[in-house]
Amino acid sequence: LVTGVGGTGVVTVGALITMAAHLQGLGASVLDFTGFAQKFGPVLSFIRLAPRPGDINQVRIDARSADAVIACDVVVSSSPKASATYSDRTRMVLNRAEMPTGDIVRRVDADLAVAEREAAIAGIVGQDNLSALDANRAAERLFGDAVFANVIMLGFAWQKGLVPVSLEALDQAIELNGVAVEKNRAAFAAGRVLAARPELLDVQDAPARPETMDDLIARRAEFLAGYQDAAYAERYRARLAAFRAALPADAPDALLEAAAKSLFKLMAYKDEYEVARLMTAPEFRNRLEAEFEGDFAVKYHLAPPLIPTGRDARGRPRKRSFGRGMEWGFRLLARLKGLRGSWADPFGHTAERRAERALIGWYEGLMDDCATRYGTLAPETWREVLEAPMRIRGYGPVKAAAMAEVKAQVAELMAGEG
Repeated sequence: LVTGVGGTGVVTVGALITMAAHLQGLGASVLDFTGFAQKFGPVLSFIRLAPRPGDINQVRIDARSADAVIACDVVVSSSPKASATYSDRTRMVLNRAEMPTGDIVRRVDADLAVAEREAAIAGIVGQDNLSALDANRAAERLFGDAVFANVIMLGFAWQKGLVPVSLEALDQAIELNGVAVEKNRAAFAAGRVLAARPELLDVQDAPARPETMDDLIARRAEFLAGYQDAAYAERYRARLAAFRAALPADAPDALLEAAAKSLFKLMAYKDEYEVARLMTAPEFRNRLEAEFEGDFAVKYHLAPPLIPTGRDARGRPRKRSFGRGMEWGFRLLARLKGLRGSWADPFGHTAERRAERALIGWYEGLMDDCATRYGTLAPETWREVLEAPMRIRGYGPVKAAAMAEVKAQVAELMAGEG
């Protein structure tokens, strides 16, 4: 059984195993349960292997009959549907990385309770039958992208003896798959090393160097330079440097951290230019090709402010579907990001964009208030004030409502001045 989250290559893992089995002359079948096949939805791949094709008489895995499980996601793997196939003879490799499913994405403050879920799984299969690692962390450290985590899990499982096909057949299956072949080969090998000699890769439990305040600010400034330009990034750095210098010596570091995160969030508002930049970034196309198999088509669901699309039942702009032709428009828009906020910005005159720019100035005023009137509120209250913009989410009417709500909450907090 292979379990995981839709859109991350779980189905590919099952396909690699069954293809390797066919290449080796074994009997193999795979049945993918993908729900509504939505990205981030739960996926269960039932895989059956046998010495001969005729030995397989059903494709489902019955209750308590799974011999081996490659659990690519702890949330899906601890679900009732998946857990029903486990028993005390099931051997499992588990990716303990936090990766929210679609249901949890909709509940932004949800706790994934990874440790509790892992303990529940261990209670069924037994601790001796369970091997766990953070494959996402390993993939990010080794390859710079978590998209290779599931192939790492496959290599980890093979080395642990959970995948009864030959190394040569699996390697050939990876080659025939034709997607990022060399990186997937390296990811499979990394999984094997993590299973046999984890200390050689030093990625499982080695603590990462704590991010300093300067690191946090520098990383966000670098993003803003790509988002707009070097001057915009310098505005961010200078604003925080002035805030840091103006704060009293006894002010907690949490205030500067809150300001760095919130100011960045407001300055990096996702407008038409930023969407275009992200959609045309090579990394976006690479992730699509790594995550989806075959000859796929990309459609963009948008409600461009300059193209009338009507309103839905809730009075919100109706989205339209655009095909590959939109990629030309994205490339043009990405090059025009220098117009952002200027008189020549065709999008900058909409109420939404004006409100987003005004919100940056409003927040900079809050930073000034905190620095100059620090003693009028408790430090924890100032922290709440400075963190408030992090609760602004969504786009269009949803974001407008969130902005109004946050401003009201800040006004209420500020009204408590002594």
